[in-house]
Amino acid sequence: MEALNRDREDLSAIIHSIPDPLIEISAAGEILAIHSAQRGLFHLPENPDGRPHLQDVLSPAAATTMQEALALADASVDGRSPRRQIEMAKPGGVDWFELSIARKDQENPDGPHYLMLCRDITERKGYEAGFLRLNRLYATLSASNKVVARVRDSEEMLAQICRLAVTSGEMRLAWVGMIEPVSRRIRPVAWFGDDSAYLDELVISLDPDDPMGQGPFATALRENHPLWVEDFMTDPSLVPWHERARTYGWGAAAFLPLHRDGVVIGGLGIYANETDRFDVKSQQLLIDLVGGIDSALDRLSLEATREALQDAVKASEEQFREITESTHEVIWSLDPETLRYLYVSPSVLRLRGFTAEDVMAAPFEKALRGDVADHLKRQISQQLAEFNAGLRNGDMVTVEENELLAKDGSMIWTESVTKLVRNQRTGRVELHGVTRDITERRFAKEQIERLAYFDPLTGLANRTLLQDRVQNGLDLAKRSQRPLALLFLNIDNFKLVNDNLGHDTGNRVLLEVAKRLKPILGDADTLSRTGGDEFVVVLPDSDITATRCVAERLRQAIAQPYGLAADPLFLTASVGIAHFPDDGTTPQQLMRNATTALHQVKVAGRNDLQFFTPSIQERSARSLRLTNALHQAIQRGELSLEYQPQLELSSNLIFGAEALIRWTHSALGPIAPTEFIPLAEMGGLIGTISQWVLCRALHDAHSWTELGATPLTVSVNISALQFDHGNLAGMVFEQLHAEAFPPSRLELELTESVTLADPEKALAQMEQLYAHGISVAIDDFGTGYSSLSYLKRIRAHRLKIDRSFIADLAVNDDDRTIVSAIISLARSMGMRTIAEGVESPEQLSLLRTLGCDEIQGYLLSGPLPQDAFMAFIQEPVPFRLPVAPSGEQVA
Repeated sequence: MEALNRDREDLSAIIHSIPDPLIEISAAGEILAIHSAQRGLFHLPENPDGRPHLQDVLSPAAATTMQEALALADASVDGRSPRRQIEMAKPGGVDWFELSIARKDQENPDGPHYLMLCRDITERKGYEAGFLRLNRLYATLSASNKVVARVRDSEEMLAQICRLAVTSGEMRLAWVGMIEPVSRRIRPVAWFGDDSAYLDELVISLDPDDPMGQGPFATALRENHPLWVEDFMTDPSLVPWHERARTYGWGAAAFLPLHRDGVVIGGLGIYANETDRFDVKSQQLLIDLVGGIDSALDRLSLEATREALQDAVKASEEQFREITESTHEVIWSLDPETLRYLYVSPSVLRLRGFTAEDVMAAPFEKALRGDVADHLKRQISQQLAEFNAGLRNGDMVTVEENELLAKDGSMIWTESVTKLVRNQRTGRVELHGVTRDITERRFAKEQIERLAYFDPLTGLANRTLLQDRVQNGLDLAKRSQRPLALLFLNIDNFKLVNDNLGHDTGNRVLLEVAKRLKPILGDADTLSRTGGDEFVVVLPDSDITATRCVAERLRQAIAQPYGLAADPLFLTASVGIAHFPDDGTTPQQLMRNATTALHQVKVAGRNDLQFFTPSIQERSARSLRLTNALHQAIQRGELSLEYQPQLELSSNLIFGAEALIRWTHSALGPIAPTEFIPLAEMGGLIGTISQWVLCRALHDAHSWTELGATPLTVSVNISALQFDHGNLAGMVFEQLHAEAFPPSRLELELTESVTLADPEKALAQMEQLYAHGISVAIDDFGTGYSSLSYLKRIRAHRLKIDRSFIADLAVNDDDRTIVSAIISLARSMGMRTIAEGVESPEQLSLLRTLGCDEIQGYLLSGPLPQDAFMAFIQEPVPFRLPVAPSGEQVA
């Protein structure tokens, strides 16, 4: 018996030591006994009337749950029911209990009894709820990161994040407020939640002296750190807003500042049902969330700045994303001994498309080109040795620009700033680095270099790069003792294209020329455009034969028609060539001599190629000397005029004379007009010289009036260039007025080419001359560009038959036919004809027979100075025609 009592006492002690209530109940739910010391949720009356029922001590929901569990236990074979959970309200919260029910193996007269163990799982449920809340915050953060990476509009991004905080994070309300710069109040810009009516006319100030500025939201923004409110409705700092928030019954709240470029611009407010909602992990997740928002705001701010600076250019969405993501730096750490990554920040995914784990698992050199990897390995090894020897410290940084391999196989230009540091925890030396995308900067640098070294129109090498290529080519040619050719190529009369078809068409022509020339040249050759219509070609290892072949192919390519206007456009090119070593050993010498050769082609009539020779150099040097001397020829009195008489055949009388300019250089002696007139035209001196000739001729012609039987005319040659530049008609009228010379006694001689450059301008000026009674003669008719339509509009008074048709007139039937045609043409158009270069009686006789009106030449007289001409015209009329000296020509 004593042992039985001890066993009963032991059993009772065991039951009473159970921390959870152990209740004995009937199948109907009557509480029969509480066997444990812990009564938990079962607080029975001290003197109950009968047996208390579950419904008497529990809430209806909890009593129903227990009753259902009893029914299941009663119906089961083993007398047990699945575990059930019930909640019981208490002041300040809810307690949770888990039920375990089993049938008592003992016969009882009132039916089966059941033992129910009620375990308090309130703490566990709290952990579970916290875990779920944390998971929801993780999901919210993940979704928010996708939003900030995807969305391009800041307001849309903030609105979506507020939506995620409520829907995914199971908050009551989330909103973003921005600081108004002037009022210093917080203005809601994005929100989501059923409680968003709270924001209507909400007032929050940043002024700490304002009662509406002393709450946690304003404080968080002023002090630039998050604030966590564990119980919104009891927090004293929120008293001004309690009445407004009372209907919502919030528990906890969080207020976190938002930044742009490191400056607080607003904040994020989040409100939850429960109090004490934000534990340490939740707080860190929300801090990470606003960190992502800050990064996105920085990125969007940078995008807005870039768009403002590049308002004329809008990149595609993908390109724009690449530019903005270049601001995200990758932070990494490397073991300098093993060359294995110790850490790589997740932003490497944006940079290269690989995750941080992918990069850390791969060898250091996998992202680099072979030679670059070898270079960096040697550099890291050397720096590590210097660091260990005390020759290098953690303040010394290295900056490297390298290409890194992206996941898609492309190479990305990056800049890495690195330094060696000693890890204070492990004592090991680590290489820390920051890598950023510099693709845009490299592109800009390449563009700058392209502008510096390449022609912006054609993309060919410009003058600066050409000089480098020529120098490098010469250095190689000198070492290898091989030749090198330099070609200066110029499009003939390109100015006419620009003047008549416009500069746009001219640029299209230049682009087409560049396109045609490139395929003719090899990889080692250089094609350059140095300005205007000037192209330069460098041909390494090219002898004279090979150079001539290439030059001809270049000219033939240019000569093909251009379909850039209404009618096909035909162009020709002139090429000047200099060779190393014969024509120069420096870039300057070769360029100068090639230019000299090109100038010789131009003088000779264009559309040809010319190799440099010493004789060309001599001619060029003489041309330069003469051009310089022409500038002072008038002041030095070196210019003079001679006059060649002109005879009317019907009356056998002198009716006028042609004024012919002469130049006698003080050192070089007489210079032929055929030599110095083209130099004057190319040097821009022809206008000044022509004005001097006209002025002197009009002055001399004054003295002829009293000597001739009839008033004599003076004929003055006019350059075609004078119709292109300046006001020719105005200059002539001015000189006539200054000399008081009758316009009817002045004849201007011009060639048919005056209408080539600008026909309408030339014809308009001739109309002015004609209107003032000034005669016009067409010089050298039949040898140049003959257009009957222009000839008709010129209203010429006289056609001058060129001496080339007169020289063999007596022996050449073709010349007689041509002269006869010119005379007939002139007569049909109401013009007179005068033959130049008449030197024999046979020529004179034929001209009379053919109906020519006038003659000029050595048969009558050569050019005479003023005094000699005045003596000549005083001879008796009719006078005898002298015989010209054999072979003598008139310049």
